[in-house]
Formats: sequence, structure tokens, C-alpha cells
Amino acid sequence: MPIRQYLEQHAFDPEAIAVMSRALEAACAALQIGAADTNARHVIATRIIDLARSGVMDANALRDRVLLEAKS
Repeated sequence: MPIRQYLEQHAFDPEAIAVMSRALEAACAALQIGAADTNARHVIATRIIDLARSGVMDANALRDRVLLEAKS
């Protein structure tokens, strides 16, 4: 499921959206969060968007940051 539904008014180019979508799917898979758990997916998507806005634009780095934060 693409991250686009969580973006609201953030301006990202299509490539950035694709990177964030891959990060969202990878993080959710690693955390065993299914598509039906919309609240958890929203939290993860919001964090990925925040990280991307701060300049992190690598799907693996975004995923790893979210997973690291989830462990703490």
C-alpha cells in the first residue's frame, strides 16, 4: 500500500514517494503489521514522512530508523 494516503500536504516527487512506500512496506513487514492495522501503519508512515522531510531519502535507511525506534 503506497504511502501517498498519509502525505496530506507534503510535497514530494514521485521517486521520493516510491522510496517512502518501499520503506513503509518493509518496516510493516518486519514489525508484522498487516494492512488491516491502519493505526499502526499510520504511525509508521508519519515517522517515515518526518524522516524524509529531514533529508533521509533511502528506503533501507528509513526502514532501519523506524525499526530502531520501535525497539526502544
